Amino acid sequence: MDLPERPGIVSYLPSCSQPRASLFFHGSTGRIVLDYCARVPMSVDLSSPASRREALRIVDVGDPRPHHGMLREIFDRERAWRESPDDGESDEYEQIYVAAFLLFLIGDPADSCRLYSAKFRTGDMDLGFGFDAQAIFGAGRHETLRWLWENGYTDEYAHLSEWLMHAEDPKIEDWARHVRDYFYSPQGVLLLDEL
Repeated sequence: MDLPERPGIVSYLPSCSQPRASLFFHGSTGRIVLDYCARVPMSVDLSSPASRREALRIVDVGDPRPHHGMLREIFDRERAWRESPDDGESDEYEQIYVAAFLLFLIGDPADSCRLYSAKFRTGDMDLGFGFDAQAIFGAGRHETLRWLWENGYTDEYAHLSEWLMHAEDPKIEDWARHVRDYFYSPQGVLLLDEL
């Protein structure tokens, strides 16, 4: 299959005989390809903040799992954009928080390092203060900590264990409800304006 050559395009191969997901490297194009049996467009342009916002609109907040690979890429691109010298100080700043919330809802403990790094290892002061550590625990407190420990992320494990002992407000469950209500209508429509 020929994949698009434009930078910023994530390619998805929609073959749906069995529910599955796999990520592989397409050697001839140097692209990462997600083979996911889901409701995902063939190609999604993620090269600009405006296109990433529109991509976030296609994600069903009730079940963001089919878009897991795309959400990871959006999150990584939004973080890079925030930390770049020409970082955005405009309406795009909330997109990283939406992507983090959707990754939280997916609940894959492997995302905890990506989210941890955005909160605790960023060079962007606004991101460090504004990013909610609760987003790291989408897989659950114990499951996230166990995954970090079993995969050799002992510094992250220790720091988050300490954070959980002292975290008071809001509790993770309350935080999730608040973020859902802030970014989405009761019908699940993303409330961010078009760029």
